Amino acid sequence: MTVELYFLGAGKPDSGNKPAALKNVTNNTKAMDWQLHSFDDVIEFENVYFLGGYHVDEVVSEYPNLNFLISPEWEKSTPLDTLLHAPFSGDRVLITYADTLFRKDFINKVVKQKKDVTVVVDYKWKKRFESRTDEDINKAETITLNEVEVEFTGLVYLNKKAINLVNKRKHAENPIGTNIIALIEYLEKECNVEYLDVDGEWAEFNSPSDITNFILGTKADTLSRLEHIVKNSTIGVQYSFTTKEWVQDRAKVIDNIQSKFPHTKLVVRSSSKAEDNWRSSNAGGFKSILNVNSNSQFEIDDAIKAVVDSYGETKDKSDQVLVQEFLQDVAMAGVVFTCTLESGAPYYRFNFDDTTQSTESVTAGTHTDLRTVLINKAKPNAVNNIAPELNGVLAAVKELESLLGFDKLDIEFAVDQNDNVHIFQVRPLVVNHDHYDIDNKRINESLASNVRRYKEFQTPLPHVHGEMTVFANMPDWNPAEIISTRPKPLAFSLYQELITNSVWAKQRAEFGYQDVRPYPLIVAFSGQPYVDSRASFNSFIPRGFEPSAAKRIVDAYINILKDNPHYHDKVEFDIAFTIWTPEFKEEATTRLMPYGVTQADIQLLESGLKQVTRNALTRLEKDISSIAELSHRRESLINSELAIIDKVYGLLGDCKSYGTLAFSHAARAGFVATTLMKSLISNGKLSEKRCMQFLNSFDTVAGDFEKAKAKFANSEISLENLVESYGHLRPGTYEIATEAYWEVPEQYLVPKYSNVKHTAAVMKFKNKELVAIEELLKELGSELTCKQFVDYLVSATQERERVKFEFTKSLSKALDYITLWANDNNITRQDASFLTFSDIRQAKLNGLNLNALTANIDDRKESYQITKVIELPAVITEESQFYSFERHSSLPNFIGVDSVTADVVSIKENVSDFKGKIIMIPQADPGYDWLFGHDIAGLITQYGGANSHMAIRSAEVGLPAAIGVGEKLYDSLLEANQLELDCLGQTLRVIA
Repeated sequence: MTVELYFLGAGKPDSGNKPAALKNVTNNTKAMDWQLHSFDDVIEFENVYFLGGYHVDEVVSEYPNLNFLISPEWEKSTPLDTLLHAPFSGDRVLITYADTLFRKDFINKVVKQKKDVTVVVDYKWKKRFESRTDEDINKAETITLNEVEVEFTGLVYLNKKAINLVNKRKHAENPIGTNIIALIEYLEKECNVEYLDVDGEWAEFNSPSDITNFILGTKADTLSRLEHIVKNSTIGVQYSFTTKEWVQDRAKVIDNIQSKFPHTKLVVRSSSKAEDNWRSSNAGGFKSILNVNSNSQFEIDDAIKAVVDSYGETKDKSDQVLVQEFLQDVAMAGVVFTCTLESGAPYYRFNFDDTTQSTESVTAGTHTDLRTVLINKAKPNAVNNIAPELNGVLAAVKELESLLGFDKLDIEFAVDQNDNVHIFQVRPLVVNHDHYDIDNKRINESLASNVRRYKEFQTPLPHVHGEMTVFANMPDWNPAEIISTRPKPLAFSLYQELITNSVWAKQRAEFGYQDVRPYPLIVAFSGQPYVDSRASFNSFIPRGFEPSAAKRIVDAYINILKDNPHYHDKVEFDIAFTIWTPEFKEEATTRLMPYGVTQADIQLLESGLKQVTRNALTRLEKDISSIAELSHRRESLINSELAIIDKVYGLLGDCKSYGTLAFSHAARAGFVATTLMKSLISNGKLSEKRCMQFLNSFDTVAGDFEKAKAKFANSEISLENLVESYGHLRPGTYEIATEAYWEVPEQYLVPKYSNVKHTAAVMKFKNKELVAIEELLKELGSELTCKQFVDYLVSATQERERVKFEFTKSLSKALDYITLWANDNNITRQDASFLTFSDIRQAKLNGLNLNALTANIDDRKESYQITKVIELPAVITEESQFYSFERHSSLPNFIGVDSVTADVVSIKENVSDFKGKIIMIPQADPGYDWLFGHDIAGLITQYGGANSHMAIRSAEVGLPAAIGVGEKLYDSLLEANQLELDCLGQTLRVIA
């Protein structure tokens, strides 16, 4: 007899913009795939019908071979209306909602029922999964049976008599109700109806927790299911028992363990319901006891008691304890996520320890020198170029995904000395990734495009030296620090237009280096910014340099970066020589000659850099003189009667002509000053402590800001005065979506604590320090006096911050105006971040079609989804790294000589009291200056260099800081509650 299957999918889902049938359950399968699989034992594909309305065309596109009944008025019609239009023609009919899932054996049981109608209900509905919300429970369709409330699952089975009754109702004038339950109540009057309990063994696709609970059980349950079917790994023989069994008969449990595992070492693991579905912070929070002697009843008893006690007072009696033989000959151990935790993107993320032979150093967080490797699922073989030792583990992981039909897993593994892979735990990742639109096809297209462009970039360029190039996100103008690794289009395009397309190169040429124009500094891979190191290194070759020597030097720089990717945020300290210092010749010889640079090349480079450095000490005032004109022009534009878009264009144009060029010069002068002071320190002529005293002896703009806030606290100035002077600052200088200080003055401008540093008089250098400065100037060939040199150190440090402060006034005002212009054109502020500078130019020239612009914004938002989920390394040295790479740790730039131990909080957390805490921020951006008014104990930034704004600012106020710790270390520190930040000892240590 024919069985027909009808999916009810007419209504709009509660959340998201996809019909339930197309919801991604994993990266490779959709809800409909799972449903069809669960029914394929009892139905033929040609007998499957989809009754749809909402976005049904998308379902048709994905499953063209299904039969479709499309309701034209689905928004007005009820589920029962839709069902009564179904073309029932078979002898038996299965009806189910489009967002539910049942096990195949249960479906087989349903179709064997003999009654006219079988209604599937769930008596365990309130306890089906741990984290079911009250909202979800309240929305459940329920039926009362024998005074017990049960949930209706949406699954109904009709035999021929019931089908005939339903067909008779199709054209009846009087409705019988609006939902399927009403139909059941109608059929009860004429048919034999039975209610079949699914006993909690089903799932709804609207809850990730429900799905994962359906697929996987506790640690012990899951390993037991997999133990005998895996081929690419070993799952150790186990013995598991519940806490109830332990409490009732400890002796029996211990006897069973000793019988099963005689004369060996054991591991006693937690297997709590609260842990193993990873629905709460309890994940990894329960104990596992290793190296337990199976011959000792005392050790076994003690280990089990420790595990059970770790479940706490509220432990469930059905919580389990899992015992296995302890693996001792470990070569490597760790965890792997089969998608990215943040977005669910298709990557394997391995975090492992291949040095300590510990099986728990990763999960327990007891070891810091761990390796992190990411592998894109489109090309898993790319791991051979990065970590071929993971191949066996990767094969085991892929097998587990296939066996479970699920690819969002957290797997603990170890590899023994014979390369055998052992699996300790398989756990679902229950993180809701619905707000990420993962489109594997578009991800793969973007990565393929990256590879093509990367290959093209390797071609030698006319007028620029270097056989190839390396890309990184932190050298030179540090895009990861300034605009982030995943900037929105407006921020990215403004940074390019105002600095990295041409201004950066113009400044270098004016400063005395080679002119590399028209080559830009920054390019994009999948919307993520990368510095072209070849362009950067060429821009530091002194003007007029001998071409063949320049080529050897640039090639050496590029290859040093390629061989030492951890130098990417310190290229001007550890790779390139951009100014002269007394130790230049010795360091250049050691660093460059192994890479083919000759002694003659080094002599030429020294001569050229001396000339650049001598000039740098005397040119600052002229280089930044245009900044005064910027202020006048800004006020004129603001006070003019121009249209808003004309003001925007004028402000940005002036910012580029009078502001960012001057800032580029000021930033270069600040680097020269910092490097010369570091040279004095490294040569023992000036102590680190004396250098800090010097930096603390004069104010920068940031210091003035703190004093202004103190004056406000003492009622010496008004809030309006503060806003007028400092309101233009914003966290994320180029990001329109972040609020400026003037918009939230109570957060950024009103001081929470009065901890203003009182600036001391300019420090007087000691005689031996002055002698060292005189020797430096003499060797440099400079005619400056010691006083003039010290004045330069002060002004270069101050002007770097002052000029930035001034040009960002124009930039911030332009962003304010763009917000207004966007609002006038019905574009939200968030959507305005998806504009580009090109859009602004076209609007200025009256060449902008607003309808086309709206479409462009939508396209860019869609593309930005790809930018958000694609994982790329900080340094790209070969094309395979677009698919697989190792995330290396960076050596932080420690600021100061103090040590502090304090609670740590991320700026992203919902925290209002920062006093006495170590604060973590993603970027060393000046927009975070407001933090210094909160009496913080220390600062950690993910990105940033030794000469970045927050490094200088921290030094000025004497705040312990670790600037630019890198993505890998930063992510690990986010899990900490308390840290020790020891700047003198150059360590970051997790305390709790």
